[in-house]
Amino acid sequence: MPDKNNILLISYYFPPLALGGVKRPYALYKYLPEYSYDVTVLTVKNIFYPEYDYSRRLSGFENPIIRTGSFDPARLMYLLGFRRQKRSTIKLPAQTSLFFPDSKKGWIWFALRAAKKVIEDYNISAIITSSPPPSAHIIGMKLKDTFNIPWIADFRDFWFSLPIEKVYSSPDQILKAEALKKSFFDKADELVCVNNGIRNYLGRGEVIMNGAEIDDTKSWRSDRKRDDAKFIVGILGTINYLCPIEPLFKAINLLIRENSSLKDNISILHVGNIDRESINLIDKYDLHDNVSLHGYLPAKTAIEVLSGSDMLYLSVNEFDNYHILPGRIFDYLVSGLPILGVVPEDSDAAALLNEYKYGKVVQHGAIEKMSQYIINIYENRNNIRQRTETGDEINYKYSTEAMAEKYARLLDRILS
Repeated sequence: MPDKNNILLISYYFPPLALGGVKRPYALYKYLPEYSYDVTVLTVKNIFYPEYDYSRRLSGFENPIIRTGSFDPARLMYLLGFRRQKRSTIKLPAQTSLFFPDSKKGWIWFALRAAKKVIEDYNISAIITSSPPPSAHIIGMKLKDTFNIPWIADFRDFWFSLPIEKVYSSPDQILKAEALKKSFFDKADELVCVNNGIRNYLGRGEVIMNGAEIDDTKSWRSDRKRDDAKFIVGILGTINYLCPIEPLFKAINLLIRENSSLKDNISILHVGNIDRESINLIDKYDLHDNVSLHGYLPAKTAIEVLSGSDMLYLSVNEFDNYHILPGRIFDYLVSGLPILGVVPEDSDAAALLNEYKYGKVVQHGAIEKMSQYIINIYENRNNIRQRTETGDEINYKYSTEAMAEKYARLLDRILS
């Protein structure tokens, strides 16, 4: 194997776009060169999108980031002058007969044309495609057919957040998507999955989980500014039907009904996007004086805001035994804070929380158990504040650097 190998990483979502999908490809771009893999990124030009994060460094790297045009709706909306997508207003099409397998199919032609030039100019040794969207894997598969270069299909989700049969309404589309998934299965040199649930769904693959960006998570220990008058339950990341907040609201509501003095002493602090249905639950459980919503913030800032929390809350919904693994869990695992996880008991999230010294796994309907755990942390918070620290070994284990190292070992094997 030569001293340096050139990798082409194809990812529709990449900084300065924000939210969870960009952290993994950005980490590969940032850290794989430390293992003798130079990474050229192929992504899309600016699009109509909910959040941008300009705090992630893109300058100063030697390897190129190539941005192409696209005919997908998000790119076309941007060209028409729309910039920031408000989730409660304009809804872009996702999966319809016109946009199969996804609304990013209009990027395929542009990406293929650029990728062919990159392969020829940079002597590419391997290709990594990151989904969603599945269109990224179509690009990788076509390049594999043309150049016979090792191709890794990286699945950050099942198909999207949920598997094929829960994404498409048409039986014909389901059959077409299953056939496409089989093509990926057959042609990719390796499938990489962010959790065991996705590997089981695909039928094969290597599990390389996500990680926390250590530079960001150092903010958990930035002076530990806490409000001694308030017990704070912190929540990081998007709240919606995949990661619901209602179990926590039920537990806090129960505690307040049993002890009204807690009404003035407990606060729920959320940093991230939250859907309208979840916001409506605040009034349902009479918690409008107890919930503080900060909206989306860049990762480092978000952690600084949450660093004064006394405990953290994580939830994962269950869909017919399909379990997602939110990337925020790795930020939690290096926090040193107690974590209440309302997650399926046989999920990867439960396994990670059970491994963590300060984690507690509770099932969705076990409201009294949640309440008991919260009140136990509440009553012992002064002791907990003095003992919660994580060491360098734990911080690295759950980091994006560790994730990139595992990817490098996979590339070593494929290219040897």
